[in-house]
Amino acid sequence: MTFAVSFLFGGISTEYDSSISSLTHIISSYLTLSRAERPFSVKHMYHLSRVDGLVRTIPFHNAFTIAELQAHVSDIIILPGRSLPITFNTIESHNEYIVNLLHGQFGEDGGVQTLAALSGLKGTFGDPDVASLTMNKFAMSSFVSSLLPSDVMKVPKTRLVRPQGVDDAIRFAKSVDGSVVVKPNSLGASLFATRFHDPVASEIDIRNLLREIFKYDNTALLQEFIPGDEYSCGCLISSSDVVLLPVAKIETAQNFFGHEEKHSSGLVIERILDYENDQLLGRLTSITRRIASSIDLYNMARFDFRISNDREIWFLECNYIPGLMKNSIFPKMLRHHGMTVIELISWIASHSRQYERKKHFIEYEISE
Repeated sequence: MTFAVSFLFGGISTEYDSSISSLTHIISSYLTLSRAERPFSVKHMYHLSRVDGLVRTIPFHNAFTIAELQAHVSDIIILPGRSLPITFNTIESHNEYIVNLLHGQFGEDGGVQTLAALSGLKGTFGDPDVASLTMNKFAMSSFVSSLLPSDVMKVPKTRLVRPQGVDDAIRFAKSVDGSVVVKPNSLGASLFATRFHDPVASEIDIRNLLREIFKYDNTALLQEFIPGDEYSCGCLISSSDVVLLPVAKIETAQNFFGHEEKHSSGLVIERILDYENDQLLGRLTSITRRIASSIDLYNMARFDFRISNDREIWFLECNYIPGLMKNSIFPKMLRHHGMTVIELISWIASHSRQYERKKHFIEYEISE
């Protein structure tokens, strides 16, 4: 007898469209399978609207189509909405298993994970504290740099920028020998990430970009650019092991993987590599395993690095919930690993640990 899963998708972040595309790819793949081939049944799809922040329930049925999903999402079919806490209470009472496909703010930053933990939901939410850590690029880089010595892996020189600290950030940028990258600290999809080849001549542009970032994020990062090549390492996390996926090398004309390159057709080539016969890539995957084993990750993750021209490994960031869109990096890794997104969900439900919220109340006597 197969088990049932439901999906939470949409969201209130700037990565709303990525979440929609991830679910569309999953359901499209699911519908191509015969009923006998489907490793699980789909119960509901919960659409968190970015318009009003309410959840609409889309029931799955035998004759379900992608056109029906698109109609629901575009509000052609109007359904009554409920708040997320009320929805979670209903889900918990039905004992549903939820695959969380929310990205960005309140999707992978610890927000929805905390609410899920308080509601006692089963699913792929994971540890709220770890989600918060990985979403904060500055904090995650600080953690990784304390975990591994600099002769094993390095972290680029980085300045955390707040609105009141822009002048200091500009001075830091001018002191960097070479290009700098400006990007949000806690947004995904490489939104606003921009490389400046000449920080001195680009001061006005850097200030303007920071001003724009602060509309969506409390902090920004100003980081030295590491010449070399960009790589991404994916992994699956079971209850007892870290399963490494094939490594992806990311190639672009400008040697920079920004938002435009990530989301425009033809600007990037993602080559899947065999790391088992390459010593440098072996080091890269060993570092990935070490990081993934050192924090309480659940289900899956993707880590981004640069390898400099002198073959040093530099950590960039961790993606706590990799996008599952059809042409995204993580599904490509899965395909070369011999796994579909449907098999991924089945694997996660069967092999991953369930997050259990610890008791927070301890009785103790207070002296008068």
